[in-house]
Amino acid sequence: MTYPIITQDLATYSCFCFDTQGMYPVNTCYVWAIDDLYVLVWFCSPVTWWICHQLLQHAINDTLRMFKEQVETLPIAQPTPEIRAEVACLVARLIELTKTNQQAQREVLDWLRMEQGLEKPGQKLEEFARLTPDEWVAEIKKRRPKTAGTFRPAQLKAIREVYEDYAPAIQTRKAEALALEKRLSHLVNQAYGLTPEEVELMRKTAPPRMPIPSEI
Repeated sequence: MTYPIITQDLATYSCFCFDTQGMYPVNTCYVWAIDDLYVLVWFCSPVTWWICHQLLQHAINDTLRMFKEQVETLPIAQPTPEIRAEVACLVARLIELTKTNQQAQREVLDWLRMEQGLEKPGQKLEEFARLTPDEWVAEIKKRRPKTAGTFRPAQLKAIREVYEDYAPAIQTRKAEALALEKRLSHLVNQAYGLTPEEVELMRKTAPPRMPIPSEI
């Protein structure tokens, strides 16, 4: 079975995905029947975002028009067997980390809904691992139904325990994921044979919203 890569028609950010669920996109995107993790990594790399901004059409706010006819002509650096093998290994780990974090997030959001009455937790609580413990407590207090009253000591303890059970582990996995993304970026640069001077030039001329800008 082929798992296709999905790209955007209008790309404000570098966001591309690899579909393993057989989903049907509605519109404003393209589905590429390319079962190749290296190509996905290439799409997501800073150097490709830089290339796209040089060669593709621009819309408002420096959004890229990623028409199929133009995207398929972009110069993809061919990897060595060693690079391809490392990419496959790193991407597998990235997928594992992402799935684990998504499951943890679902569990916490379910707890907020069932135990705290927060049907709409808001963006801050949806990304609760970015908060400090005190910010986490304050945001829950802010969004709880007014009829819920103030926290009792046992309730406050339970709320802090949920944070400690989930947030540090999510933060650790995110740090590992970022390190893997930086390594993947380096591997794509290596496939192009970029010199340190060329990488520095790319950094200095980086387009808006460059992915992993400090590691290009």
